[in-house]
Amino acid sequence: MNYYSLTSRSDLKKSLLTLTSCLLIIALMGCNSDSVQEPLGKQIEPSACFWVGPYNIDHPERNFAYPDTGANYWHAGYILPEGASLTLHGEYPYARYISLNSYRADTSPATAITDKDIVADDGSFNPYIQGAERQKLLREFTLAVAQGQPAGELPSNTLFDYAEQGNKAVLIYRIYVNDEGQDEQGGVELPTVELTLSSGEQLYGQQACDALQVDSDNLAIPLVPKETYGKIRLNPAFDPAKNLAVWRAAYNGAFGIQCNFLGNCDGEPERKVNYYANADNQYVSTFLNSDFGEVAVTRGKLPKVPKTLAGEGVFDESESQLRYWSICQNEYYSQRVTACLFDEELVVDEDGYYTVVTSPDVTKPSNANVECGYNYLPWTEQGDGFGRVEGGGE
Repeated sequence: MNYYSLTSRSDLKKSLLTLTSCLLIIALMGCNSDSVQEPLGKQIEPSACFWVGPYNIDHPERNFAYPDTGANYWHAGYILPEGASLTLHGEYPYARYISLNSYRADTSPATAITDKDIVADDGSFNPYIQGAERQKLLREFTLAVAQGQPAGELPSNTLFDYAEQGNKAVLIYRIYVNDEGQDEQGGVELPTVELTLSSGEQLYGQQACDALQVDSDNLAIPLVPKETYGKIRLNPAFDPAKNLAVWRAAYNGAFGIQCNFLGNCDGEPERKVNYYANADNQYVSTFLNSDFGEVAVTRGKLPKVPKTLAGEGVFDESESQLRYWSICQNEYYSQRVTACLFDEELVVDEDGYYTVVTSPDVTKPSNANVECGYNYLPWTEQGDGFGRVEGGGE
C-alpha cells in the first residue's frame, strides 16, 4: 500500500477580516508617522535563544506536523518562573500573514493572536490593516504572554499559554508568504523576549532564556502510536484511500483515525485539530493510493486572496475570500511535506479554476506544467512515511 495525505488549508474568512480591519484603521488614523525612529526591537538584546526553528521542508529534522512550504514556523518551549511576567517585542514582517499560537499538552491550539489583531506600538503602524502601506519602516508591536487560561475576554495584545505553574508552555510563531527577496523571517528579527521576575528585575537575551529554561531541541513528533497504526495500515479493510477520492475536514486526532480508517464518521466530533495546527486555519484532506493509478488530478476554483508576494505597496483584501490557500502532498504517518502550492503560485484558467496533477516524477505527464495550464505536485517516494520513522516498518 502506497498512500499519502493530500491536504488543502485555508485561512481567515473575509467577514471577520473586513469588520475588524475597519475598526483598527479608525483607531490608527492620525498616528501614522514616518519620522526616523530606532525600532524598539533593536534596543533590546536579541533573543534568538528563545526560538527553535525554522520548521520547514529545508530542515528534514523539522519537517513534521504537516508544515506548509508557503510558511515558516518557530517554536518556543519554556517554563515561566513563579510570579514572573513575559513580554515579546517584535516587528511585523514583510509577508502575507503572521500569528502566534499557544498549545495544550495534546498539541491542539489553545489561544492565538493574528496580525490584524495586534495593535502597533505608539508611532508604529500595522501593515495588515485594509489599505495599509505595507512597506513603511516603523512596524513594531509588543505582546504580553500570560500564564494559564483567560478568566474572561482576552485583553488586547495578550496571549495565554495554557500552562500551569511549573509546567512547560509551547508557543509557535508563523510567517506565511514572505515578500519576494525577503529572508525566512520576512526581513525582520524574530520577536525579542523581556522577562520580569517577581523581584522586579528585568532579564533579556540569554539571561532571560536561562531563567525560562527554554527548549534547545526540536519539538517531539506527535505520532499516532506505532503499534496501533502498524496493525491497521496493511489491512485492506482499513484502507483510508477511496476511488473516487473523498475529501474530509479535520476535527481531532482520535476522530480522524476512527473516520478515515474504520469508516465510523457519525456523530458531532469536537473541532480541535491536533499536530500543532494553526487556530486560524481550516484543513481538509484526502488519501490517495497508488494502486488506483499513477496519476491523480484535482480540480477546483481558487479563492480570492490578497496579493502580497511581489511586495505590493498596499494591503488590499477588499475583494478577498480568504487570507491564504494552499494544497500540499504529505506522508500521512511521518507528517512530512513533500511539496505544496499556495494561491499565488498556481496557474488558473480564464474562469479561475486550477488543475493540480500528482504523480511520481518518472510518470509525470509531459504536459503537466504551467505552460499547458496545469500545476504539478510530486508523489511521495515513501508512501505514508511509516518506514522512515523510528520503530516503523516497510
